[in-house]
Amino acid sequence: MTRPGRQRARDGFTLLELLIVMIIIVIAAFAVRPTFGKAIEGNQERTALRQLVGFFQLARTQSVAKGRLVRLTFEPMEATFAAEVQTEPDRDPTVFDPMRLLGRSGIQLPDSLSVSRLAIGGQEVSARDRADIYFYPDGRTDGVSMLLADDYGREVLVEVSSATGRVRFRE
Repeated sequence: MTRPGRQRARDGFTLLELLIVMIIIVIAAFAVRPTFGKAIEGNQERTALRQLVGFFQLARTQSVAKGRLVRLTFEPMEATFAAEVQTEPDRDPTVFDPMRLLGRSGIQLPDSLSVSRLAIGGQEVSARDRADIYFYPDGRTDGVSMLLADDYGREVLVEVSSATGRVRFRE
C-alpha cells in the first residue's frame, strides 16, 4: 500500500523534467529549421519557374490570338518580367500598353533565384541591361536561352524556340 503523500508527487511532472523536455524541443526545432527553409525556397523556385514558363507560353498565345506583337520586358535589377502588347501597329509600332497574363501584368523571381545568363536571338544580353523578348503574330519569337541559378548553385535552363515559340526547361 502506498502512502497518500507519495501518490500526489507522481501525478505530474517536476519542473526539471519540463525544462529538459522544452530544451530538447528547442534544439530539435533549430536542427530541423534549415531543412524546412530549403524546402520552402525550393517550392517558391518551382512555382516561379512554372509561372515564368506560363508567362512565355501565354505571351505567344496572346500574340497569335490578337494578331499583334507582344513584348516581355526583363528588368534585371528588380528580377521582374512584364508583359506589353502593341497598341496600333499600323499607326505607331513603337507604342505598347501593359498586358495582363496569368491574371497579372508581371512576375517577379524570388530572391533565391537569379538570371545568370540570358541570350536573345543568339546574342548574349548583359546581366545589368533591360531585355525585351518579342512574340510575333505568326507564333515566332526571337529565340531565348535563359539560365536561372539558385543560392545553392543549382541551375535550370529555359529555352524558347525561335521558330515555334515552344517553351521548355531542363535542370
